Amino acid sequence: MENEQRERNTKFCPKCNSIVESENIFSYHIEENFNEDLRGDGIIIKLHKCLRCNQPFLTELDYTYIEDNYWENSNIQLYPITENEAIKKCPKIVIRPYQEALKCYRAHAYDACVIMCRKGIEAICIDKGEVKGSLITKLKSLKEKGILEGTLYNWTDELRLIGNDGAHVHEQIVTQQDAKEALDFFEALITYLYHLVSQYEDLKNRRKSNNK
Repeated sequence: MENEQRERNTKFCPKCNSIVESENIFSYHIEENFNEDLRGDGIIIKLHKCLRCNQPFLTELDYTYIEDNYWENSNIQLYPITENEAIKKCPKIVIRPYQEALKCYRAHAYDACVIMCRKGIEAICIDKGEVKGSLITKLKSLKEKGILEGTLYNWTDELRLIGNDGAHVHEQIVTQQDAKEALDFFEALITYLYHLVSQYEDLKNRRKSNNK
């Protein structure tokens, strides 16, 4: 056993603060919902270690298989959690729908995921002072104020439409890709509005102080 070639991957190690090579040192495999059509779902929990500092990593791979073919539904790093810095800075009214959308995505509840992303856009509007009118009206107002620039406005409007599909259009199927992209766009909006804007202002103020 000691001489067997162990699986290796690349991961971001927060201790090394870089992309490192990791080695899988233990795997726990669960197959469930197996039926006579040779179709089912599975989960693989893997324990890795950083080959530079021995930092542990714990991941959960969720997959579906039919006979000899399988595809990933999600691949989550359970430890260490490398949370987006912007998420820590955004207000609770915004972070809650983001966290719920993430939970829904991991549970394969894609309609619910995009609905929570839409709710998150509504929360951003409220946080930025827009509390009256429809969501499209609030977004247009944020655009007029310069809070949402052209591309960001288009992103939020697309999230609004995807969320509407999840909530109201029963013939429209919300796919895993739809949900993943909705989450990605929502996170990008949070990163811009609650991290990059303040970071830019800090940069300007710091440079201004240094030039005095």
